[in-house]
Amino acid sequence: MEDRRIPVEELIEFPTRFSFKAIGHHTREFAPSAYRAVLSTVGEDRAVELRTRLSRKAAYVSATITARIDSAEELKAVYAALWDLDGVITVL
Repeated sequence: MEDRRIPVEELIEFPTRFSFKAIGHHTREFAPSAYRAVLSTVGEDRAVELRTRLSRKAAYVSATITARIDSAEELKAVYAALWDLDGVITVL
């Protein structure tokens, strides 16, 4: 069977501003941890923005983190860091 995946480098022109969304259990630490995971991966010299939103019953929180991403490797590293968070349900 032929592999039809397109390399991310062909889909996204780097550097670019990119928004990541991490959804997890609503705790005091989840959103700040997601922010720190992105910041520590891309470097503290970059502007990183955080927006949060609670689910209807406040059981879950969505953390949207936007940062400049310089390469496909950096993009993959941020996704890996977000997936490693305690309480994460999904990462988009």
